[in-house]
Amino acid sequence: MDNLCHTLVGAALGEAGLGRHKPLATATLLVGANLPDVDGFTYAFLDGPTSLAFRRGWTHGILAMAVLPVALAAAMVAWDRAVRRRRRKEKIPARFRALLLPAFAAVLSHPLLDFLNTYGVRFLYPFSKRWFYGDALFIVDPWVWIALAAGIAFSRALASSDRPHPERPARASLAAVVAYIAAMLISSAAGRGLVGRAAREAGVPAGRTMISPVPMDPFRRLVVLEVPGGYRLGVLRWLYRERVALDRGTLPRNDQDPRAAAAAESRDGRKFLVWARFPYFEIRREGEDALVSLRDARYPGSWASVTVAVPAPLLRSPP
Repeated sequence: MDNLCHTLVGAALGEAGLGRHKPLATATLLVGANLPDVDGFTYAFLDGPTSLAFRRGWTHGILAMAVLPVALAAAMVAWDRAVRRRRRKEKIPARFRALLLPAFAAVLSHPLLDFLNTYGVRFLYPFSKRWFYGDALFIVDPWVWIALAAGIAFSRALASSDRPHPERPARASLAAVVAYIAAMLISSAAGRGLVGRAAREAGVPAGRTMISPVPMDPFRRLVVLEVPGGYRLGVLRWLYRERVALDRGTLPRNDQDPRAAAAAESRDGRKFLVWARFPYFEIRREGEDALVSLRDARYPGSWASVTVAVPAPLLRSPP
């Protein structure tokens, strides 16, 4: 999910009670909710394919979930001693044990939210490189923003006016978001069943299926259906009589072309394929050589690609 969503979750957890009456607990929640995305800084000093292969692994996996919260709580206590209470000695000191629960709650929330979209997350890294995909929420979901922001605002309003139980609106907003997520997960699972049935009725031998959420509209999904030689794209509309509509054409994978095989074995190709879920290859000539673009059918024709130059000796296509 986007970092605004992660930040709002951290703030809502704080207003729900985890950040109350504990020095630096709210700050710990806000930082921890975003901390696993520290891997995004790799784009500043590594090339795109390497960063793509690195992301949502080391800092999102099971080992990081054990290490990052402890490191965060320790860092907050160190900052408290070195900066906060040095400036104002009368401040109540932050306690390491008191910050551990907020740190764990915030950091653990991050990969759980990232699991919900089509980009995926490697929960078991570094012990396993398997990707997990929820296919439930679009990476930017304003409905989640609105629910969390409303709960935070109402809780803060109650707290500022000394009203009882100021944590209740934030807790209600978190519960509403959890219910929404559950409904979207069920929608995704049910959608896969509908697409599979539609494929069988059309005589299409189907493999893996992705039911991708779209911005703003929870009743519409994009479909990627793996078929021999490529992918069938389509759309799922829950509010239509004919819910599943598959494109007639096939997006060819082109992976049997020797130029595609050469690109896949290149350094950038291998890095890209670490991340790719539904890879396909687009091949075009550039003088005597070929340019092979590795793409992902999750995001066809978009940023999700890497282009590799394949020299002339490998240009001969299969018969």
